[in-house]
Amino acid sequence: MANHDLESPLISSQLSDSPHLILSVPDSDFSIQQSNNIHHNHNPSPNPNTSSRNPFEFLGSDGLSVPAPSTLDPFKNDTPYIEGFYELIKIVICLPIAIARLVLFGVCLAIGYVATKIALKGWKDMHNPMPKWRSRLMCVTRGCARCILFSFGYHWITRKGKLAPREIAPIVVSNHVSYIDPIFYFFEFFPTIVAAESHDSMPFVGTIIRAMQVIYVNRFLPSSRKHAVNEVKKCAFKI
Repeated sequence: MANHDLESPLISSQLSDSPHLILSVPDSDFSIQQSNNIHHNHNPSPNPNTSSRNPFEFLGSDGLSVPAPSTLDPFKNDTPYIEGFYELIKIVICLPIAIARLVLFGVCLAIGYVATKIALKGWKDMHNPMPKWRSRLMCVTRGCARCILFSFGYHWITRKGKLAPREIAPIVVSNHVSYIDPIFYFFEFFPTIVAAESHDSMPFVGTIIRAMQVIYVNRFLPSSRKHAVNEVKKCAFKI
């Protein structure tokens, strides 16, 4: 094998190799415009049999053009304005329904909050399961949670499959995709949840999740995450 330096090519060109073909592609708009000008100047009466530079002319295309790039603005509202008598009628009909749903939401939240405050009154030992009479008071809050889901438009919730017993599946892992998920899980299972420490200071919600014996975690502290994992294991095996 011959020795090559750093500047010599690794593969030497042979005489039998075909020469390189270099294609220069001009601007499409400029070339089309130039060809049209030449065509109109030298041939005033064009012949339909003459070949065109547009290869898609037989499909009915006027020419080749690249659309301009468009950037969507997420802060711009493209919702059309309310126009027409039909849209006004819908607003008039649906406005009382929206008000009724807001009233139902406020009343259910207030009742559930009061029931939760009574259930938590004087309860100090939060490491053990909630006593029976306190759990029965929390059933009122769970019923209010179902009414809140009804006010949000979840009139009927279809369940598929059968829930596994706690002895087999003590931990439920779910993707938290909206604010509806914790409300449904609270109504359906009344579980002990894992939540961020900032949730404790939320009005109304902080009191309710405190009654669920929530496991708080600080995502920025490794020690807090480790403590949360240990608490989850304790609750899972506390049958």
